[in-house]
Amino acid sequence: MSKIEDEKSEENERGHVATGVTPCFDKDWVLRSNSPEQINHCICLICKQIANNPVEINCAQHENMDEALIVGENCLKQFLSNNNNACPVEPHDGCQYYKAKAVQKHISELNVICQRQFKQDLKTTGRNEEGQTVEDVTAICHFNGKIKDMSYHLNTTCGLKLSNCWFKEFGCSHSCFEIELKQHLIRNMRDHFELVIKKFELMQQIIQQQQKEISKINNDENKNEDYNNYELLKSKFNQHSAINFDILLSSLKLPKTFNGHTHTVYSIDYTLDNGQFLCSSSGDNTVRVWDMKTSKQIQLFNGHSSSVYCAKFSPYHYNNHNRNVICSSSLDKTIRVWDIKDNQQLQIFNGNSNVVCGIDISPFNGGRYLCSGSDNNIRLWDIETSKSLHVFKGHKNTVWCVEFSSLQSKKNNSNKNNSVGVIGGNGYTICSGSGDNTICIWDIETTKQSTIFKGHKNWIRSLKYGSNGLGNSEDQTTILSGSSDKSVRLWDIRSAQQIQLFKGHTQTVWAVQYSPFAVDNIEFGDSSNVICSGSEDNTIRFWDVRSNKKELYVIKADNQEDNGISCLKFISLKMKGKNNNKTNNDYDVHLCYGSRRDSDKNFLVDLFYLQFSIFLVFFLRIQVTWIDQYKQDLFLKNVVDIISFAFLFLHLKTKTNTIKFLCSFK
Repeated sequence: MSKIEDEKSEENERGHVATGVTPCFDKDWVLRSNSPEQINHCICLICKQIANNPVEINCAQHENMDEALIVGENCLKQFLSNNNNACPVEPHDGCQYYKAKAVQKHISELNVICQRQFKQDLKTTGRNEEGQTVEDVTAICHFNGKIKDMSYHLNTTCGLKLSNCWFKEFGCSHSCFEIELKQHLIRNMRDHFELVIKKFELMQQIIQQQQKEISKINNDENKNEDYNNYELLKSKFNQHSAINFDILLSSLKLPKTFNGHTHTVYSIDYTLDNGQFLCSSSGDNTVRVWDMKTSKQIQLFNGHSSSVYCAKFSPYHYNNHNRNVICSSSLDKTIRVWDIKDNQQLQIFNGNSNVVCGIDISPFNGGRYLCSGSDNNIRLWDIETSKSLHVFKGHKNTVWCVEFSSLQSKKNNSNKNNSVGVIGGNGYTICSGSGDNTICIWDIETTKQSTIFKGHKNWIRSLKYGSNGLGNSEDQTTILSGSSDKSVRLWDIRSAQQIQLFKGHTQTVWAVQYSPFAVDNIEFGDSSNVICSGSEDNTIRFWDVRSNKKELYVIKADNQEDNGISCLKFISLKMKGKNNNKTNNDYDVHLCYGSRRDSDKNFLVDLFYLQFSIFLVFFLRIQVTWIDQYKQDLFLKNVVDIISFAFLFLHLKTKTNTIKFLCSFK
């Protein structure tokens, strides 16, 4: 039971005032400070105590009665429940009543003493939980106020409120009256610090164990484990297909890790133009840029004032200005554009009234247009002017993810004069996923909603356009989606129907991707019948779109390192020494994911532990001379605050968030 639940239980057992529907008030307690004449018209007909939340019975059968028929709300509800809704005044059905506001106001203004003090005064013999007789109990509460103020008093200022020891988190289970807590802390100071030392020793053991595990990961023997994992992956896929996976998985490399973020990594993107760069956005309010060859962070943008949900490289700036630029969206209601080389903000898109979640950049017109999900709407922006061109309205909750389609017929991709509709988007659409559990497709040319998909039972967290994996890869005929309902679903755009449902994840599916390979051929390209999904359950699962049976393969992240998969990205890196003809031998395909992960901060933790242990030993050996009561109290409080901060510091410093190359397919 939690601390809050303990306190609530204690209050109910003692008959204290609480919010909501509660039992009537003790009449003897109220009479301690009031005359009988003041309360005679407030007596509950059922329990004969002072009515709490009084209601007046006004059935037609009792119209001739002179006195007001007052009952406590809780008493009346219990009576009706136990007596088939029969009236408590006279047995009949259909009891009628209403809240007696005037009586409630009168009762609320009655003066009373503290309820705890009243119950303590009633004791004449026996011992309390500390083994003291009643005469030994020195705690007294001097409250004398109105009933309406009693609940606040009991929860905050009452001197008879039981308080837990400040060292409860370290193992001390003592509780006592608040005014007696200081003496307990003084008498048991040495015991408390022994508990603290034991806690630190336990932490040191945990840290040492983690160090051993990290060393094991870096050991050459781990390569053999990775090879075994590769063999297992290959055998799993071969159960479903006759393909020789040696062609696809000729080498399984050790993962690369990009450390630096201090909160969840929400998105990953990459560019192969003028270098091989990776960008990431995070709940730590930053956008970071990484060199994929060295795994080093080369740039940091911290201009957002809140979590950054999405970051994308801008092809428009590279095509027109030969600059590597990133667009990012944030909880701070803005979209910002960053120049990597000059480390500066180039543009800011304002106009959103709420958080901006997912963004995507158009595959047409050189990437000039950007769409974003915010509020219940999708906005279309001109990157060149930073202006909003159109708002697509129709969702009933926040739009979490958006994506542009590729042109329905790739033959039109070369048509640079495709200038119809709002932005010249003939044949293009935008797909959006929302907290209203629906997926919508919007026609850019007509600015109308063309299709809506219903089936998910919770928020849509990720979606992707794709082909059906069985036909022409140039036509995008399907949508892949992941949801907080733990499912992955495949939808047919032409029929607006769900065609596959994939179940296996046990928590929210944050990311879905079409893989760059298929199990029935070895040709890399846009057509794929293998999909993958990443979930908060810390797994990445591979599925065959032609079957909704059990997943093809499950990659389980390290529970000691990763606390959920937050985003996925397949990255194709061109191999050196090859010609420009695109074949399956020209590219290394990497699966990259973002997560929250324990970090190797052992030096920092060990150093901090050593310094703090020295402080504790020194403290236990010195003689403390109390100057006055104020300084004594202040010293005790500061010591506990320092220790509490120390543990919070250790917890925060041993957590970081990473981007990892999980595996690569050559």
